[in-house]
Amino acid sequence: MGAAAMNPDSESSAPIRLTIGSRLELLSLVHALIEGLGRQYELDEELTGALQIAVIEAGTNAIQHGNVFAEDKAVTFEFAVDPKGVVVEVEDHGSGFDPNRVQDPTDSSALLNPHGRGLYLMRSLVDEVTFETRPDHGTRVRLRKARPT
Repeated sequence: MGAAAMNPDSESSAPIRLTIGSRLELLSLVHALIEGLGRQYELDEELTGALQIAVIEAGTNAIQHGNVFAEDKAVTFEFAVDPKGVVVEVEDHGSGFDPNRVQDPTDSSALLNPHGRGLYLMRSLVDEVTFETRPDHGTRVRLRKARPT
């Protein structure tokens, strides 16, 4: 990533923000950024991999369901790394989202429903997933993953 090496035991770093257009192929930039953060902050492979999958899923949902692939809308990713863990916020400009309306894909009545698996996957891979619908429209998804002690 070209940045100077950081001390993984130091206090919180300044947040890193990446904004991409509403195109799925641009998620490769997010993937590469997480890989770089993993190296820079000496995050273990398991944590880095879980973040990649969960954040890419949140980004896919933001592009596909939030922004509905609108060329005039963007998705913003903000990463904060500290000795305790990693927090990632993903923001879109859609009409909002109610996670309580998504059926649990492990429920027997939902096994054939193609929706809800991404949310289930995010919740399985990180320690905390929260959603906020902003008054200006759009959703902010916050993913938190603790570092192993």
